[in-house]
Amino acid sequence: MDTTPYGLLTLQKQPVPLKNISVSVHVKGILADVTATLLYKNELQDPLEAVFVFPMDDEAAVYNFEALIDGKTITAEIKEKDIARQVYDDAISSGQQAFLLEEDVMSDVFSCTVGNLPPEKEAAVSISYVIQLSLEADQALRFVLPAVLNPRYTPADCPSKSVTGNIPRDNADDLPYMLHLSLKVEGVQEIQSIKSNCELTDIVYSANMKTSAQISLKEGHKFDRDVEILIYYRDPCLPYALVEKGKPEAAEGTIMSEPMVMLNMYPEMGSGEENTHQDFIFVVDRSGSMQSNVSRASQQSRIATAKDTLVLLLKSLRVGCLFNIYGFGNSFISFFKSSVEYNQESMDSALEKLKNFEADLGGTEILKPLKDIFSKSVKTGYHRQVFLLTDGEVNNTANVIEEVKNHATTHRFFTLGIGEGASTSLIKGMATASHGKYEFITGKDRMQEKVLKCLKLAYQPSATNISLEWKVPSAVEPFVVPRVPEVVFHQQRTVIYAQLKELENSDTEETQAVLKYSCGEKKYQCVLDFTLTAEDSDSQSIHYMAAKAIIKDGEGTSEGVVPKDDIDRITRISIESNVISPYTAYTAVHKDSKEPVRGPMVQQIIPLYNSTLLCGNSGQNLREYNLDCSSRQYLRKYNLESQEVEETKQIPVRGKSSSKKKKGGCFPIKLPKLGSFRVSKKVESKKVKEDHQDDTKELEDEGLTETKILKEEAIIESKIQKEECQIESKAVKEKSQKGSKKGKEKSQTDSKKVKEKCLIAEPTNKEDQVMTLIGLQKADGSWIVDEVLAEIFNSTTQEILTSLPCEEADPAVWSTLLSLIWLHTYGAKIKSDWELLASKAVSWLNTNAAGVDFGELIIVGNNFLKTEVKQSTLGL
Repeated sequence: MDTTPYGLLTLQKQPVPLKNISVSVHVKGILADVTATLLYKNELQDPLEAVFVFPMDDEAAVYNFEALIDGKTITAEIKEKDIARQVYDDAISSGQQAFLLEEDVMSDVFSCTVGNLPPEKEAAVSISYVIQLSLEADQALRFVLPAVLNPRYTPADCPSKSVTGNIPRDNADDLPYMLHLSLKVEGVQEIQSIKSNCELTDIVYSANMKTSAQISLKEGHKFDRDVEILIYYRDPCLPYALVEKGKPEAAEGTIMSEPMVMLNMYPEMGSGEENTHQDFIFVVDRSGSMQSNVSRASQQSRIATAKDTLVLLLKSLRVGCLFNIYGFGNSFISFFKSSVEYNQESMDSALEKLKNFEADLGGTEILKPLKDIFSKSVKTGYHRQVFLLTDGEVNNTANVIEEVKNHATTHRFFTLGIGEGASTSLIKGMATASHGKYEFITGKDRMQEKVLKCLKLAYQPSATNISLEWKVPSAVEPFVVPRVPEVVFHQQRTVIYAQLKELENSDTEETQAVLKYSCGEKKYQCVLDFTLTAEDSDSQSIHYMAAKAIIKDGEGTSEGVVPKDDIDRITRISIESNVISPYTAYTAVHKDSKEPVRGPMVQQIIPLYNSTLLCGNSGQNLREYNLDCSSRQYLRKYNLESQEVEETKQIPVRGKSSSKKKKGGCFPIKLPKLGSFRVSKKVESKKVKEDHQDDTKELEDEGLTETKILKEEAIIESKIQKEECQIESKAVKEKSQKGSKKGKEKSQTDSKKVKEKCLIAEPTNKEDQVMTLIGLQKADGSWIVDEVLAEIFNSTTQEILTSLPCEEADPAVWSTLLSLIWLHTYGAKIKSDWELLASKAVSWLNTNAAGVDFGELIIVGNNFLKTEVKQSTLGL
């Protein structure tokens, strides 16, 4: 079978065979059991082979594949991948209708193939899988149905081809299929609410009990975005265990034959001192795709959000630690040759370099900066923590994870996937391989909050000597699969799967699982009491997740390095459990058709939503998102962005010389700019679209792939916008220098127009001022009295100094205390942004104001600022 994606027919507007997607989700506790049914119809005059390439979470356990044709359900068989492909090819050659489902080597991309679908015939395929729901910062359990599959960047020296590169892309209005989704939640406790980024029907609770609820997407939903559903339980961090019966028909001794328990635990490590002997490396994607918006709910580009986040990270570091910042694309740059000590001078230097931080480095080659980082030794007594911020669109994921795994003893990774379509395989794989943590930023998520959450974890001492002990009936033999966790974090969920051998021959009495671990010289344990009574259900969700954990654990990382014995073991577990792996695939053949399908078979690739908008993402008013405004104000205040303007003109959008006049060489486009914050640009004529397609064709003829074209456009567009900004700024400056009163009034009007067009707001609201106040903090955690600080306090420097309770008091102590009081009063909504730097300020006060009566100072400070903050709130 030729597996090369073509997509030509779809691009030529032939009828697309996928007509409908129906999804049923059943959530129990932290697991979601999902069945997706895809309805195909062949509207061509020839037999059809339809290929649908779609994203799937890296940790999802796909356990069933069925086809419904001519009223008959055909359950697919799981086989070794080569054998499954051969069965499919043989069936197609003999004129039979056949179906194939396989997992790509990237493990978060699947392809479903429907072959020999006769003209005017329909066929439906159903895919079932189980996924563990992530726990968000606001304690919600998040279910995500991925819709966006971004093209994966393939480095020049990577031998494998990207399975995503040639998938056709359509706008939302052009997608020929709809999505229907129903959700049933059975909680182990009360359900408080269910929310989504899409429109939902009203929640229906079962029999007045809030432990069970049903809800659906409203009709007419286009599958043009990831569907995110947030489930709020009364106590989301409640430890519990679920026991699931074995499968009666499973062969004895297999993973499906024995009962399985899932332990859901939340370890505690106390609130010991933070370990400041850390070497922090911040690695930020500067490829062209980072110029895209974080999501449709945000007006800010990914690179702009990353810059904001870097500022907060720099302000949250502690004196004495080491740090460095990398930006990467086709090449990479680092702010310093090696990690430098964090102090006022190095922080100021980094902030200065951050001004030129843009999405202008081309492709996404992560290996190059990683190898440079790994080549530099870690200072004795320090721990290296690497923070990676990327949209995760690479094709050599396995090689990257392999490199990380090889250095896991000295480098721990905290990975953050930005935007819809970020590779779960890459983001989760790197964190897991190095015993770190991962997060995804989509929808209205705030990158700052999630990154700083990871920074808190990085400051925690690492847990060691992790073990699991059981108190069970003597006949029962618990067996953890695949192994006891190698890392645990303070108050972070830890899930463990274990087979319960010989459970049927013992009493279902009270049982206890004890997770033990050390942190420094202190020893801790997390105790979970439960019964061995299995759920009265035919569900095998826990078994499937356990099988997937074994498969992931044994996969290895890069192609060609997995020993044959491991491949054979994974294949065996996959076939025994019916859970797909990189070495297996599902195949089904319709053998009961009355006559073979005749005629040449046409292949079509089902289009996905085009998430990479060449002219920016359409969005809502930026002022609806106060945090975006405040971040913009902070960057403008400290010259971390340029003030750019809007002007409609002919802009070349390709890397061609403007001297060559070709059709589609340029088109009218509006560019309202907020420095590094992108705002939507509108293309309003059909001819513009046609010209744009002509240019794309020219670049394709020159051998550029779709992914590279998108990245090149983003780079070129960024440079053009900068040039426009410089021209416009120069014009405004010249006008402002005119000596006459009329000229001055004219320049002021022009300057005002520029600010209005750029949506640059003066710091009139408190959240803007919070970001400004953060920018004023010194590296040691203190604030000093100056005019900007006084303006925030609605005061003057003289009034601040004269308000000192005593003349001997240190003005820096006074201004630092006032800043903390002000933050706790006016910055409460975004406390996660400044919590760490406030802690640094408290430490500075305790060191530099020993013997000072903080209680008296706080009373005077509250009177001065007209606030009511308690001493206990400040932590002093």
